[in-house]
Parts: sequence; C-alpha cells; structure tokens
Amino acid sequence: MATTIEKRFAVEVVYNGVTKPIEVRPEEQVAALLQKAIAAFGITQNPHLLSLFREDGTVVPEHESIEKAGLKPGEVLLLRPNAVKGGRGLLHLAEGLLQKTFRMLRECGGGQWECVIYWTGPASCDIADGLEHPVHQRSAFGYSVDDSWLTSFCRRLASSKRSVKVQLHTHPREAFHSKTDDLWPIVSQAGFLSVVIPDFAMGQPSLGGAWVGRLDSDGTWRELDGAAKAMVFA
Repeated sequence: MATTIEKRFAVEVVYNGVTKPIEVRPEEQVAALLQKAIAAFGITQNPHLLSLFREDGTVVPEHESIEKAGLKPGEVLLLRPNAVKGGRGLLHLAEGLLQKTFRMLRECGGGQWECVIYWTGPASCDIADGLEHPVHQRSAFGYSVDDSWLTSFCRRLASSKRSVKVQLHTHPREAFHSKTDDLWPIVSQAGFLSVVIPDFAMGQPSLGGAWVGRLDSDGTWRELDGAAKAMVFA
C-alpha cells in the first residue's frame, strides 16, 4: 500500500518589523497564505489592502499556487499595503523627537503641502526613538508614499527588529482623521497610533492641537482625549 507524504514547508513573513513563520503546501493558493499571515499578525483593519511582496519589491500573485509562484522554504516575504496614503500601553518618546519632527514637517511642507513622518522604535517595547521621513508625493490636500521606498523600509524594519509606532502627518487647517487617513495607514494592527497636526505644522512644536487616535480591535479609529493618553514625553 503506497503512503502519501504531504509536503509542507514554512516561509518567513515580515510585518512591521516582526517576523513569523507561516506553514504552506505547494498546491495551496498564495491567497490562502496571505490570509494565514493576516490572521497570524492580528490585523483588523482593511486586510484587503494588504499583499505579500518579495524582498526585491515584486508582489506575489494571489491567484497562483505556492509552487507556481516559486516560493521556497525559508523565503522572506513582506506583508505590507499596496500603497500608503493618507503597543497598547503608553508610548515613551525619546528626547527631542517631537522638535525634530516639526522641523522636518516644516522643511518638507513649507506651509503649503501635507507631509508624513513615522516614529519607530524597537519592536519588543513601547519606545519611539527614531524618525523616518518617507519618499512621498505631496499636495495641499494629501500625500502618497513611494512604493519602492515602502518595500525598502519594510526590509530595514525586519533586519533591525524595529517597528512603526506612530504615523504623523499634517493638514492645511484643522486636524482630523479623514476617510483616506482611516483607510490607508502604514500599520493596521490594533493599538497603532495616528496623529494629525494642523496648519502644516507651522505652529509651536506641540501636539496640543493635534488629532490623536488609536486603532481599535474592531478596525475603527478612536479619537483620544489628547496625546497624553497615549504618549509620555521625555
């Protein structure tokens, strides 16, 4: 009697600086792998906007089988949004991070265009000690992060074991979370923080007038009563 040996292997999926092994079968669809990865990372908001990318920035076709897509044991894949537009405890900010952020937002936006900044920190703790200014297209009413830069950034997060803690961007006048902001964050995990700074960040370097929100487990954004509800300033 012949014995069938089922071939299984694991690929490494990276999301927001964290790497997890996901087991697959050669005949399985890439779409099934994508759903496993989304579940493994506890992503609650807009999972349909996410895809799997190779380290060279090419997308893994969802309609193909694992075998046809050419995925190999131990291959590293990046789980990330197709585009970016627009910890649950208190996040501890490094000294000078807010001031540096405002300087960069002003230099980039010039009081005329929206700009975006990501605060990063070690994936293992609630600390933000780094700043990333993505390559992006800008206008007075929005921004769009460069796709190639996003792929490179995801690789750097994985290799350095860091993650994005907060997404900050500017608005021309009042601070609020638009529908575009709701739908296109760089991270879609519960607990992720989003900050919108009014007046193109031309005011004092403070989050006193900013919109600050946290992504809940049901995929909705909840506005917080001030930045102090989410962050500790050095």
